[in-house]
Amino acid sequence: MKNRLWETNFWEAELSNAMLQGAELGGADLLKADLRNAVLWKANLRGADLWRANLENAVLMQVNFKDADLRNTNLRHANLREANLQNANLQNANLMKADLQGANLQGAMLQNACLWGANLRNADLTGANLQQTELTGANLQNAVIRQADLWRSNFMNTDLHEADLHGADLTGANLQNALLWKANLRDADLWRADLRNALLYEADLSGAVLIATNFIGVKFQKAKGVTVRQLSEVRTLYNCDFDMKLKARIKSICPHLLERPAVFSVTYPLSSAVM
Repeated sequence: MKNRLWETNFWEAELSNAMLQGAELGGADLLKADLRNAVLWKANLRGADLWRANLENAVLMQVNFKDADLRNTNLRHANLREANLQNANLQNANLMKADLQGANLQGAMLQNACLWGANLRNADLTGANLQQTELTGANLQNAVIRQADLWRSNFMNTDLHEADLHGADLTGANLQNALLWKANLRDADLWRADLRNALLYEADLSGAVLIATNFIGVKFQKAKGVTVRQLSEVRTLYNCDFDMKLKARIKSICPHLLERPAVFSVTYPLSSAVM
């Protein structure tokens, strides 16, 4: 039976609460299928078409979604622990409060997706596209986000403790109140990013681009690799906490950055996937 499901047409099928554990559904047509609360643990959905499918609360642990089409899919509260989503298309998908702990999202397309409050701890997002993605309150502890495109993504109140963001593009990203303790930001592009009140304690900023970055109220204690030359290009360093030696150098070279800045306001619209 499992082999017969390969490339099967389930378009708009009613499969809520279905038990499909370990099913072979590679290349299957599941457009607009209703899979709410379904159990697909360890199922193979490689290359499957799940456009606008409803997988809310579904059990999808260790499922193979490699190269699958999950655009506009509803994955709210879904359990995707250790799922393989490599190169999957998740544009505009709703992953609000989904559990993606340890998931493989290398090269995944997540533009405009909603990951509000999602658990991405230890997930691998290397080279993923998260342009304008909603990640408010998400857990990205120890996540690997190297070389990812995070242009104008919203990381407000996000936990990025020890996350690896080496070479990531964070241009215009909202990182207000983000926890970046011990995060790896080597060679990251933070041009015009907003890091108001972020915690960068022991973070590595070696080679990071900080042009026009907003650092109001940032905690810089024990930050690594950060230089006065880098900081001289930021928008403001008002009310920041530094190690004494670094603060003294800033005062002597670019003291104006420590002064209260003009009104600074940026609007970050929520993803269209937020329901």
